[in-house]
Amino acid sequence: MSSGDLKFYYFNLQARGELTRLILAAAGRSYEDIRFDFTQWPEYKPKMILGQCPVLELADGTQLPQSLTIARYIARETNLAGSNNLESAQIDAVVDTQRDINEAFYTKVFFEKDEAKKAEQLENFINDTLPKHVENLGKLKKAYSKNEKYFVGNQLSWADLFVFQSIGSLLKSVPQIKGKFGDQFKPLMDEIYANENLKKYLNARPETDF
Repeated sequence: MSSGDLKFYYFNLQARGELTRLILAAAGRSYEDIRFDFTQWPEYKPKMILGQCPVLELADGTQLPQSLTIARYIARETNLAGSNNLESAQIDAVVDTQRDINEAFYTKVFFEKDEAKKAEQLENFINDTLPKHVENLGKLKKAYSKNEKYFVGNQLSWADLFVFQSIGSLLKSVPQIKGKFGDQFKPLMDEIYANENLKKYLNARPETDF
């Protein structure tokens, strides 16, 4: 993977594109971050292999769609996907567990149109779904790493970045859940904010609604 010729296409949002940007930032890989707004999307859509984004385009023109496919590929190419097959599978387990809670929130709460039902679902999410999710993540973290800074093994992985980004997005949408995470992920958050490559990216990235 030639880093200088990478192009990453996505809206000027974090959403499904930010994980890949974080992985590239952590790895110190240069790439062309092609952002566009919704009014510009018709111009880009015909150029995307599936007519959707995000898309990663390699130097030879090969396009990869699907957000987690892209993230997993970049992580493998930049040594952020575990030191062996078992760690790679453990990382996938953490990612899939975090996906469960993301999907529960966005499908049942964030995109709910009925305000009364939305309020009911939010209460259920805060009091029932989220605590169980935090417990499950804690179990995996304890089982897969003896280092409190990471979820798997003894080094940063894309699972850490996915949890970091997901928690940040949830807190932005529902600030009142801050206390639900306790302190068990604080060493991870501190490690990410202390990473020079990530700090530089986080300080420079555009402010977006979500």
